[in-house]
Amino acid sequence: MQKTRTILFSALALHAFFWTFAPTLFLSNYQIDTMEMIIIGQHWVLSTFKHPAFQGWVAEVYAVLFNRAEFVPYLAAQTACVLCVLTVYRFALRLLSPQLAVLAALTLLSYFYFHYDSTVYNNRTFMRLFYILAVFFLYLSVTENKKRYWILTGLALGLGLYCKFTIFVLIASVLIYLFIDSQGRKYWKTPGPYLSTGVCFLVFLPLLIWLFQSDFAMFRYAEHSIGKVKPAAFNRLFSPVKFFYCQIPIVAVLLIPLYPMLLPPLGTFRFQFDKARLCSPAGRFLLSFIAVPLLLQMFAAGYFAGDMRAALGCHLWLLLPLFLLYTLKIPETRQKKYPLCVKIVFVNIVFFAVGTICVTQFAPLLTGRDSRYHFPGETLAEVVNAVWTQRYDAPLSFVRGDDICTESVGCYLYPPPSVYSPLWAAEADFRNKGGILLWFIADPGTLPRRAFKDNFGNDDFVYNKLTGQAAADWLAHFPTAEILPPLELKANTILPVPPIKIGIAVIPPQKR
Repeated sequence: MQKTRTILFSALALHAFFWTFAPTLFLSNYQIDTMEMIIIGQHWVLSTFKHPAFQGWVAEVYAVLFNRAEFVPYLAAQTACVLCVLTVYRFALRLLSPQLAVLAALTLLSYFYFHYDSTVYNNRTFMRLFYILAVFFLYLSVTENKKRYWILTGLALGLGLYCKFTIFVLIASVLIYLFIDSQGRKYWKTPGPYLSTGVCFLVFLPLLIWLFQSDFAMFRYAEHSIGKVKPAAFNRLFSPVKFFYCQIPIVAVLLIPLYPMLLPPLGTFRFQFDKARLCSPAGRFLLSFIAVPLLLQMFAAGYFAGDMRAALGCHLWLLLPLFLLYTLKIPETRQKKYPLCVKIVFVNIVFFAVGTICVTQFAPLLTGRDSRYHFPGETLAEVVNAVWTQRYDAPLSFVRGDDICTESVGCYLYPPPSVYSPLWAAEADFRNKGGILLWFIADPGTLPRRAFKDNFGNDDFVYNKLTGQAAADWLAHFPTAEILPPLELKANTILPVPPIKIGIAVIPPQKR
């Protein structure tokens, strides 16, 4: 038992150490979602029109604790990752031997969202943690029927809603399970489900009030984000299929450490399930919380007939290694391959680390241009601050325009200017205090791949696709703007790439 725990904590320590500190060496700029979380946290809002703000609060707390160190968002991401893995481990200990429980947990370190994508700290990061916690506490509730577990289930669901409303998929799955499965159905005659519901509602209540006050802004944004298109029968059929298809490579990579133990011998093309375990209460529970959320999200993809990105299913497979190890028939000869599986876990940790470094550092060799990883955000923030302070004594209050430009300034300056959002700054404030406008300048007919236009708090911003510059009608909103010569910045890469050109304009404060 002690040896298996040593393996678990050694792998977690190696993984978390690398993905907390190494990104500060090979990523010169935070990802767009990460910068957004940092800015939201600095303003301590309950929510934005896109998502609730829990991740932003965590980032700001860590920033205060660690003196705004560069590794802060990566540490926050790994906190959620490690706690997810440990939760699965505690879950697995109730169903598997200590060795297989460790393997079920460590397999998650091969999950795309726990290595390469963990550098993108966003609303899904802690949502995954509360998702798996809620499922685990629900399992404890229906097996032990203790009030504290029902309360913890409701608490996890409520806190998950402060991360991302995808948790509603889990809430629907919980209700379906408690109505359909015989093990869960009997608890409707006990206080348990009502305790969970009451706790979840009380936790969610402040955000619910905010939703009414904002005219349900997040739901409108979600519909826009999914990309509702023509509701043709083909789109309604194709979107769920595409969403499911995109999950296959992610699952295939996730399960790499289990292949030596789970794959049948060559020439055998089917897995054999242990029917007793598959049909047991635990087997039905695990299957329910893999299959039902997947089907619900596929239904949502079909309903919206839009492009539901694969990342929106990042929580769906957290239980898959545990489910397979519990329900598949694994002969003793293949169980002896446990040491090989553990070695693959450690090899994968190194492989994904090296692979990420190669992808981020050498991408220009394939594209001939810099990527978002090389954007000189900190340099831009310093230049913009200098432009402003040379003209005015007042601090820079507002930055508007393209996402990556504006959020880089908002992220790397402290105290931060406000990347304009109607949730904490009115249009009149912007015009009174003045600010900076930023946008990319590209060759005619093209736009840089890093450019964003439907961005955080700047929904009116738009590019002219023919000129590759900010649209004239957008600039016309600011008749007092002083348009300066374009900035020309060098990307943070030693590889030969064209310079980055950024348009800049100053909005002078109104005289009082």
